[in-house]
Amino acid sequence: MPEFCSFLVFRPCEIDLIHSICATADWSTRDIPDPSMRYAFSERGGISELSQASALKDIGVRREGQQGGRLLLLETEQTEADNIIQLVCAANVILEGFPFIKDPPTFGFKLSNDEADREITFEKLFRRDVLFQRFTYRHTLPSAVAIAAKARWNKKLVYAIHKLAQSYETECVTPWSMHPRNGQVFEKHTDNFASHVGTSVAINLAYSSIEELDLGVKASGKMPRSIGKGTFVWNPDVLKPFKARLRDAGIDPEGTIDWVTRGDQSEVQIYDKFNQLSEYSDGVEVRDREVSLPDAINFSEYLRNTMTAHAFSSETKRLGPYEVYNVQQVARFLILSKCNLWNTRTEELRKRYN
Repeated sequence: MPEFCSFLVFRPCEIDLIHSICATADWSTRDIPDPSMRYAFSERGGISELSQASALKDIGVRREGQQGGRLLLLETEQTEADNIIQLVCAANVILEGFPFIKDPPTFGFKLSNDEADREITFEKLFRRDVLFQRFTYRHTLPSAVAIAAKARWNKKLVYAIHKLAQSYETECVTPWSMHPRNGQVFEKHTDNFASHVGTSVAINLAYSSIEELDLGVKASGKMPRSIGKGTFVWNPDVLKPFKARLRDAGIDPEGTIDWVTRGDQSEVQIYDKFNQLSEYSDGVEVRDREVSLPDAINFSEYLRNTMTAHAFSSETKRLGPYEVYNVQQVARFLILSKCNLWNTRTEELRKRYN
């Protein structure tokens, strides 16, 4: 069986956990010392990173207590190796809520069975710029591997992960910019036509990932979602099976999510239907709403159906970074919850897989 370099680097203390997680997906894995030597990990949890391969000549002897990382190898065929690597990287984008890795690994590098040939590859390719920058460590990677392993047997979940990751790649903001203490950070709207398209594509992809999970609202002309024209009161015949599907996916249908709303009241009118301010909102600059999960999904679909999925209207330009963030956050919560990995840290993973 051929062996492929994944370019995914882990702390030495994490690598046994990674093998355990991969085993649940029937992925055959092995690890070796990271040949790029890009990262150094300390016993106290610190990390140092080199951005350029030319800096390797200045490393010298590592400081006491420092170790190099462990590189994950995949024993499989090329297509499978590429799919695993891409899925892990997409899952990591969702975990972090932002594509922090500018050039993530998207393929496995086939390694020779001859050790001498491997050493030449390490020295001439892996310790040279371009491939050197492919070697990737993020503290969220163990959870990303767990998400990928969970999706291994569910193609719809795989597509949901990739769609949401592509949404983030298309347009997004950093999670910390949405913290209430920052108030309104971004302009809510723009007259830039290309930006309208990017915003719409990002929303479409994020909502499409929800549909891949079969967690969209199922309504029709014969079975409308709302009681009465122009209202936002749920039809019980639609809401009850909707909540059942959420529950079957391992998601609490009675949960809530914060819908971020900042600055002047210039959103689409339907925002007025959400009148429950979050406990931290000041009602002026920070007007975030506490929204039930079914309502958040329903509103995400409303934005997609009426403002982004078809020919644009005059309303489309009223969408901006906050709407993108909200729909992405709903999809993110659903995917991570379905994988039973919402707010799950590495220590919790150790308990599960050991």
